Amino acid sequence: MFQEKIKKSVELFFHKADELGTYLTNHPEVSGEEVESCRYITGFLEEQGYEITTPYAGMPHSFRAIDKRKKDFSGKKAAFLCEYDALPEVGHACGHSYSCAISILGALALRDAYPELPMRIDLIGTPGEEFVGGKCYMTEEGGFDMYEYAAMIHLYNRDVTCFEILASNDRYFTFRGRAAHASAFPEKGLNALNAARLYMDAMDMWRQHITKDCQFHGIVAKGGELPNIVPEEVSLDYYYRAATLENLWKLNKISENCAQGAAMASGTTVEWEQRYPDYGELYWNEHMDTFMKELFEHAGRTPKPSPGPGGSSDIGNVNLRIPVFHPLLDITGDDEECAVHDIKFEKLLHSPAAKKALYDGAQILAELGYRLAVEEECLLKMKKDHGEYRKL
Repeated sequence: MFQEKIKKSVELFFHKADELGTYLTNHPEVSGEEVESCRYITGFLEEQGYEITTPYAGMPHSFRAIDKRKKDFSGKKAAFLCEYDALPEVGHACGHSYSCAISILGALALRDAYPELPMRIDLIGTPGEEFVGGKCYMTEEGGFDMYEYAAMIHLYNRDVTCFEILASNDRYFTFRGRAAHASAFPEKGLNALNAARLYMDAMDMWRQHITKDCQFHGIVAKGGELPNIVPEEVSLDYYYRAATLENLWKLNKISENCAQGAAMASGTTVEWEQRYPDYGELYWNEHMDTFMKELFEHAGRTPKPSPGPGGSSDIGNVNLRIPVFHPLLDITGDDEECAVHDIKFEKLLHSPAAKKALYDGAQILAELGYRLAVEEECLLKMKKDHGEYRKL
């Protein structure tokens, strides 16, 4: 059975991959600063016989690693993705250190078990997931266009076949009025904070009338200078999310109309900018879900139903171009109170649970790579379904 062959190869490279995961965990670098992480990973892959391109697709601290033995391979190609940015204060509390190790161990095991596999598996280093959205820019640069699909595994507090994410973007609003002494000459002022409040109230009133998948949340980034000065300039920082990009853009239009109305009602002016790229949603269907459940079961794991969509990620932009597999593996023992981005989650990366996830995750990815290379009809259906959804 091919599963047993893959397991033996996973065991062969497990210790080296675990060392890599441990190094990244103990040397966290936040988004945009992954200099040493990228250097360590690419050095490791060079030792394993990969040709490295860094940076790749125009993104600092990114890379592409190609098996030198298949450098001139003219057949189909797939990408296993490596995330390795950390969070301020809490290090790798999102689990990227071991997520990266899973992709690398999966690729090494598959290459060892099936050196003549009729598909080349490249490793793509994608920095800046937590902030900036590195994959968004790499996608725009065509960094994933040559691949049949992309795959990676994220660590979590339950086993789930797919990370359900929402499309997302932002608006940074600046309302401008006129300053005046708030006691002596209030009639001379135009209150930008009033405009901001009107906008926030108007958006809250819309919550009843937007589709249930839509979300928005924001803060007052700048609220004024002093209580005795009528606020002249006030800024709001808002994020928007929806199940699809189309719904997201409708929500953006509502938001912009509310801002214009608030400015008109208060006698102020308003400008806005989008500071970060649109994040796409992640397409997933029943066929892909059934396929992934089989891989989980072969690894001895029973996935739970998804808790539903929540949050957003730049991997949705990769999915705008190609199918994406992004399952979640539990390292908490189903402790739903232990959430990602919590320091308690980071501490679990130093436990046997992280090593178990490394082993199981690599097996899942390696089997996925093997089956999609040899089960042509399965791959074709996934690509067809994805193409129809994305209108490609």
